[in-house]
Amino acid sequence: MTTVRPPITIVEADLDRHFTGIVEVYRANEWSHAQNPERLRTAIELSSYAVVATEGEQVVGFARAMSDGAFAVYIADILVLPELQRQGIGRSLVKELLDRYPMERFHHQVLVAERGAEGFYRRLGLVPVGSFGLTAFIRTRDQ
Repeated sequence: MTTVRPPITIVEADLDRHFTGIVEVYRANEWSHAQNPERLRTAIELSSYAVVATEGEQVVGFARAMSDGAFAVYIADILVLPELQRQGIGRSLVKELLDRYPMERFHHQVLVAERGAEGFYRRLGLVPVGSFGLTAFIRTRDQ
């Protein structure tokens, strides 16, 4: 017997419909954002663009970006349920964000990657800032 799964679709996030599933994706990836759902909801609401990957009615991935609308876009979060990773869902989420903010119009597309994810982003055409003779800086509460 063959089980047919619904196709994965990428759509703009609708928080009334998708928020519970988005929180579950953060929880499944053990991101601290899930510990404060109200704050996470505010972050998503204030993002420039947020998308979900769905399989049927289930949210299986999420990504969001912030932009000034003219020069820069910062890709903040890209998450896929751990059991569905390495199936092209993350690639589709990133592609949706990069297509929304094309290089023909924007000066740069930026994201901060966790260690171990460098290969994924390189395969998508992103380049470490050091390749341009630039240095990135970050300030966090943890430092």
